[in-house]
Amino acid sequence: MGLHFLPNISGKLFTLAAENGQQGYVIILEQQTLFQLVIQIINTCILCFILYKILYKPVLEFLNARKEKIANQIDDAALKLEEAENLKKEYELKLSEIEKERSTILEDARIEAKENGKRIVDEASKEAKTLKDRAMKDIEREQDKAKDGIKTQIVELSSLMSKKFISEKITKDEQEKLINETIASLEDVEWIG
Repeated sequence: MGLHFLPNISGKLFTLAAENGQQGYVIILEQQTLFQLVIQIINTCILCFILYKILYKPVLEFLNARKEKIANQIDDAALKLEEAENLKKEYELKLSEIEKERSTILEDARIEAKENGKRIVDEASKEAKTLKDRAMKDIEREQDKAKDGIKTQIVELSSLMSKKFISEKITKDEQEKLINETIASLEDVEWIG
């Protein structure tokens, strides 16, 4: 047995020259092998033609459909990305408006709190002043009452003393003169209060 080079499905395509006894040739093609080679090439061409007719259009349609589907998905993704960007801008705008509104509300609350504080302090000051004025009037009334009470007591005491003193030593004319002088002097007296 000899060495085989590149075996074929139907038999030997190429054989070494040493196997056939011919010298000088490395590879010898036999007529039957050549005929089989031509038939296999024709069969392959027929098979390719049939596969082309049967499979090419469906595969091409499948690939085109797949290509179109991918292109649609890319377009949809681009649209959704654009929508997301628009929503993001809209939400950022709303957030900035909310932040401005929050700042305005806080500033208004601060101003209102200051005004309320000032109003409360003013009302408290007015009330304190009213209470102070009322207390001062009460004190003055009480002082006036006390002065009147003291005057009355002094007058009573003076009249008692003068009555006692006068009844023992003075005449009726002298007594009236003394009482009038005492009353006049008491009216000129300034009372400390």
